Amino acid sequence: MQGHIVKLIVTNNAISSNLSRLLKDYPHVSFAVAWASANTDIFEKLRTHHAKIGRAVIGTHFYQTHPDVMNAFTDFQPVHFILQPKGTFHPKVYLFWNSQHWEALIGSANLTLAALTNNSEVMVLVSALDEGAAALREQLSKLIDEYWEQATTASTASTALYRALWKTHQPALRKLSGQYGKTKSSKVPTESLVMSMPWEQYLEAVKKDKTHGFEERCNLLDVVKSGFAKNASFAFTELSLRQTIAGLPNKLDNRWGWFGSMRGAGRFFKAVNENNPHLSSALDIIPSVGQVTLLQYNEYISEFVKAFPNGGDEVAVASRLLAMKRPDQFVCLDSKNRGELCDDFGIKKTGVDYDRYWAEIIERIMDSPWWNSDAPTNKAERRVWNARAAMLDAIFYRP
Repeated sequence: MQGHIVKLIVTNNAISSNLSRLLKDYPHVSFAVAWASANTDIFEKLRTHHAKIGRAVIGTHFYQTHPDVMNAFTDFQPVHFILQPKGTFHPKVYLFWNSQHWEALIGSANLTLAALTNNSEVMVLVSALDEGAAALREQLSKLIDEYWEQATTASTASTALYRALWKTHQPALRKLSGQYGKTKSSKVPTESLVMSMPWEQYLEAVKKDKTHGFEERCNLLDVVKSGFAKNASFAFTELSLRQTIAGLPNKLDNRWGWFGSMRGAGRFFKAVNENNPHLSSALDIIPSVGQVTLLQYNEYISEFVKAFPNGGDEVAVASRLLAMKRPDQFVCLDSKNRGELCDDFGIKKTGVDYDRYWAEIIERIMDSPWWNSDAPTNKAERRVWNARAAMLDAIFYRP
């Protein structure tokens, strides 16, 4: 190319080192990027040398730009933000110059931590050789100016509002990258057999239950559902039915151990037999219909553990009661299904506490196609659909 040297840059280190060099060597920089992170060395250098910025434009679409970036440039006229894009603001162009020379980086890398460390990115470094390159520089400068005119300076108010919205959307963004809870799964969702199943395939998998049989599972859940409906609270339920709901041996129903036997949970057994009021109060927090929220779940756990001042509460017993009250949203996670279920989701089998149970298991369930399917019109199918989360036990149970 006449008047230019063009170099292809394909590694994260090379992109980062070139940005550092250019920021150091040139007194002026203008750029336009879709997103930016605050926790990078390049961003710190930009903030430190903000006087070098001619005009900069940063997008915020999908809440990928960290609010600390906006905060760092609040009321700073040279830096504008695209707060309400039409389509997706997606350029990545960096222009550096002095009185005699200029260079530009153009390609796929944003000013984000991922772009500078882990992403697969491609950039072209253009370096001017002579005055014949002036036309390209003018084109790049004009393009950034046009973006800048369409954007706006971040105010204190808009920064605060963006931060609140950003925080709200972070869990969904993490889930899109395969991260539920604090750690990433060893599998992407498409590698999980169950997470990727449509309803029809999930129903067939449940029907293959050779240990108990899905119809009898539905019959047991009908008994439990009727018990909850007839009694104002778990505390008012007669002992044998409480034991059936809790997964404990009793004379009322020999299927008590299905969906998770709690026979070995001695302190839980005692709490159920003595009708500990905290168990009933905890279950009262969980609504009979409508999606159970994280807040309601946390309130349930907070009340549930009060029944065990000397220990004995654990995910297995807490999730057993949840799965019986709301089999559409919860599965009892116990020693007979934990291994297979965690393997399928690609998560650690050990150390599943209350937080991990919700974030890594329940949130995955609620993102699955079969869980989000419309309720079937067929009566037999609807019985399974109404207990679709608890029915994971039929797939993962191993005697």
